[in-house]
Amino acid sequence: MMEGAEQFCPLFTVKSRISTVKGCTKMEKLIFDNKVRNRIFMGFDWSFALTYSEDFPGEDVTWRSVQIPHDWSVDYPVCEDAPSCGSGGYARTGIGWYRKQFEFEKTDKTGRTDRISLQFEGVYMNCTVWVNHECAGAHIYGYTPFEIDVTNRLEPGTNEILVRVNNSHQPGSRWYTGSGITRDVYVLRTDRNHIEAETTQIKTGISNDYQQAKLEIRSVVHIDTNTKLGSSRADAITDAGEKTVYSLVNTVLDAENKEIASVIESIDESTFVLADLKLLNSLEISMPRIWSIENPYIYTLRQDLVCGDAVVDSVTTSFGVRRTEFDCNKGFLLNGKKTVLKGVCIHHDGGCVGAAVPPGIWERRLGKLKKMGANALRLSHNPSDPVILKLADEMGFVVVAEAFDEWEIMKYKKFGSNTYESRGYSEWFTGVWRDDLTSFIVRDRNHHSVIMWSIGNEIIEQVTEDGAGVAARLAGLVHSLDETRPVTAACDQEKAEPYSATEAFLNQLDVVGVNYVDRWRDRTVTCFDEEKREHPQWKLFGSEDTAVGGRRNDGYMTVEKNAWFETTKLSRLLKVERLWKYIMSHSFVMGSFMWTGIDYLGECFWPEKSASAGVMDTCGFEKDGYFFYKSIWTKLEKEPVLHVSMNCEKGSDSSTGGSHPVIVFTNCFTVELFVGGVSYGTKAYEYPPQGMTKGWAHFDRPICPITTDDLHLTWDVPFGCGEVTAIGRDISGKEIVRETIAPAGEATEIKLSAGKGRVLADGRSVIQIEISLCDKEGRLVTGADKDIRVTVSNGELLGMDNGDPDCHLMYREGHRPTYGGLAYAVARAPKYAGTIKVAASADGLPDATFEAECYNCGES
Repeated sequence: MMEGAEQFCPLFTVKSRISTVKGCTKMEKLIFDNKVRNRIFMGFDWSFALTYSEDFPGEDVTWRSVQIPHDWSVDYPVCEDAPSCGSGGYARTGIGWYRKQFEFEKTDKTGRTDRISLQFEGVYMNCTVWVNHECAGAHIYGYTPFEIDVTNRLEPGTNEILVRVNNSHQPGSRWYTGSGITRDVYVLRTDRNHIEAETTQIKTGISNDYQQAKLEIRSVVHIDTNTKLGSSRADAITDAGEKTVYSLVNTVLDAENKEIASVIESIDESTFVLADLKLLNSLEISMPRIWSIENPYIYTLRQDLVCGDAVVDSVTTSFGVRRTEFDCNKGFLLNGKKTVLKGVCIHHDGGCVGAAVPPGIWERRLGKLKKMGANALRLSHNPSDPVILKLADEMGFVVVAEAFDEWEIMKYKKFGSNTYESRGYSEWFTGVWRDDLTSFIVRDRNHHSVIMWSIGNEIIEQVTEDGAGVAARLAGLVHSLDETRPVTAACDQEKAEPYSATEAFLNQLDVVGVNYVDRWRDRTVTCFDEEKREHPQWKLFGSEDTAVGGRRNDGYMTVEKNAWFETTKLSRLLKVERLWKYIMSHSFVMGSFMWTGIDYLGECFWPEKSASAGVMDTCGFEKDGYFFYKSIWTKLEKEPVLHVSMNCEKGSDSSTGGSHPVIVFTNCFTVELFVGGVSYGTKAYEYPPQGMTKGWAHFDRPICPITTDDLHLTWDVPFGCGEVTAIGRDISGKEIVRETIAPAGEATEIKLSAGKGRVLADGRSVIQIEISLCDKEGRLVTGADKDIRVTVSNGELLGMDNGDPDCHLMYREGHRPTYGGLAYAVARAPKYAGTIKVAASADGLPDATFEAECYNCGES
């Protein structure tokens, strides 16, 4: 049982015989090879039953086969009177039971003594685990990992794991959480004498000339005090004095797996009286490759625990060499260079797959955000799936990692027709926060993408008298676990009325994060001026700000439905532009994180099931706002950006005359618009506008023919104007990019596209299909949606989506109407090589197919 779980783990024993579970077709054999360390994925061949009782349901209920990660909330229809309410996306919750049976046989013949544990990366929430009928552990928080030692619980032959997940305390969150074993499960086998891999900490320092990097490596080695280290392997070697020859070897490998530095520490056996040896080693790397947003270079530390000349344990940890600085005047600096945080907040769900998100979905989403020009992620408002941080390391994002949305004081879950009493993490916070915060920091502190730890989002304690004390305790624990990164929090009550965040609370933060800095009174224009004047030493950033969101199909003058404030997409655009012009002209502001990068489930009002705050929808399709950010975040020399938006208002009738706006997002020097072949003039914007340099009337570059103070360009054109072409030119007047928009005809085909034509045959990897209705010219047909039916051969359909918040079809129904001409499907590959085939059909259109090769691990 993990530390601190005793108070939550029931004392009773589950009375059930081990028999073949209904709905489970096969029993996995757990076989360890003779590697020194085995970590085996345990996600296949589970059975699941949904109940509303904390008592074990036995064989009297229907158990169905599922694969972990699994989120049962997306397996059922949304319902307006669901206890999860609009906050939770009107999703089914309740109490779920997971059951897995497997065969276990000790096959190691070397005489080693094993330690075997179950590792859960996330279970939402309040779970209890039984192994072979006995309670083995429990865990409350749905976003932090936990581990259970099952060394003495496994038996030769058939074994059973039983997990109860209680997500019945509703509404329990301000957004969709999902329900179940929503992240990976592994079984880990090590020698009883082993490296505690999760506790390894790598701290990097760089010389001022960036020619030398110094690594400080903190490690914990566990020594079983009941056995000598030498007795853990039959071939262990001792020295002439019969003492165990023991050492920890730290080796740094570059991206090509070449050894470039090493340090060895030998320890006398007399130190083995300690169960956990805390070791500190250091080594240097000459001419290091620096990790940056543009070039995210990754090293690997391999640690070998050696007994004599035999390796008894080996672990690897990825890391990057980089320097971060936070300055009250210069903002954020990465590797000595001023870096504006062009950030997005993202929730943990993956749209149609709920909270059980395959890594490929995050890879596609983050890839699109990177192309937009984003360089920073705020993982709101809880510890993320570890795959997100791995991708951030590899793709070049900096990250604000966040722990909690609620401390001791419960928040009201006020979205939707909520007639239920609010529930939440605050009910357990006092008893578990320390363990949860510790596991979060220790797990993620070697991710070089992480630059700040956020201890909370919009915490109510920010306005209370004793809130500063709670903040101090959390910040103190974070600093004790990682002194290399600052602590922040996302505060929405700074200068708010009638209650404002206390100065004592804000002073507990190394970096002050402000949510919606432009919300109150004249702060709509002055933003951070007040903080800079009153607290010049504060380090400041916008931890959450309005995005150019809205539904993908909405026009610019459409009033957003079911929002806190009635506003249009154009109003949001202008508001965002004001904020970014402020950031561009105030170097002390580190940057801003938009709410949100991607639409997410929950935090909505019926009939919506999801929030439309993002610049991409739940399918990952780009909205107009995506191209606004790309235009101001991308330098022209890197890529010319030109996007024409002609989203007219629904119901507009060209026969009545009048005009509508054509909005262009661009980073070009000038843009000329043609309507029906006739020029409507050349326009341009520039921010910040250049001033004179060196002397009177001297400018470093040609003067831009500015026509607006906005960060976008607009032309009014007649309704029904036909073809529109925008031409972007550089500073010399040369055409560098053009885009043409023409009215689409009748849909004649279904187009299927996917980013990958090959996928690993591991039973886990996914193919993501973008589905488009197109006319005979290949143009997207947005005004005549059709129901699309999808089938998958040699694979599994995980879900379909269309980005429409009002669509209530279940994600796995196998059909869905397009929304604005688009739909999306996710198919999971099998565990064997072959070809996965996705077929799409619609009434009146020819069928479309997409095929991808499924290859075995190790194949090129």
